[in-house]
Amino acid sequence: MMTYKAKESQAPSLVTDAYDYLVEAITSFRLPTNAPISENKLATQLGISRTPIRQALQRLESEGLITKSDSSRFSVALITPKQVEEACDLLQIIDTYLFTKAAQNLDKKEAEELIAITAQMIKAAENNDKDNWSKADTQFHNIIIKAADNQTVSGLAVVTRRKIQRFWTRSAVYENRLGSCSKEHEVLAQAIVNKDLSAIEPAVRAHISHMRSSILRILETAAGFLT
Repeated sequence: MMTYKAKESQAPSLVTDAYDYLVEAITSFRLPTNAPISENKLATQLGISRTPIRQALQRLESEGLITKSDSSRFSVALITPKQVEEACDLLQIIDTYLFTKAAQNLDKKEAEELIAITAQMIKAAENNDKDNWSKADTQFHNIIIKAADNQTVSGLAVVTRRKIQRFWTRSAVYENRLGSCSKEHEVLAQAIVNKDLSAIEPAVRAHISHMRSSILRILETAAGFLT
């Protein structure tokens, strides 16, 4: 278990540490849907006071990853089909914009990195290596965010993707979709590197459509597993 022993005077850093820890735990399903979250237990695990824990929880609540009951107890949020639809609708718009901006701004080094990362995704999918696939997926989107150079839109994309990422990763593994998803990223990367702007929107639409249907199916057929 990761432990943070930073000084209490470093409050902003402690909040960030707690926030990052919780995001990773939730999106990786180490904290599953509906799991209760104890401020006292987290404070002990991370070696910090409850104050930064509470601030991190409030931030996660505002982003929709956790919920607070009437008795002020926190738990990992359960996503609804309507929320999936809304998140995917928004991601389609945001990603089309970010990928288009990235295509316009991408330099040679970034283009080479993007192509190399898609190759890593394909290899990880072939080996059914979910962890390395997820790392490569994060790197892919980080390159896009950097090249697009719009912090406001990128921040919205990150928060929106987190809401459904844990379900998407589970559904991709559950339905053996890592391979086809990697190929979709390869198509997107080629369109971006080649600055083929007309190809970006349909590629994003196809990718988000597959993501949407996979998540909705797993919510419908594996609700017990997810909770």
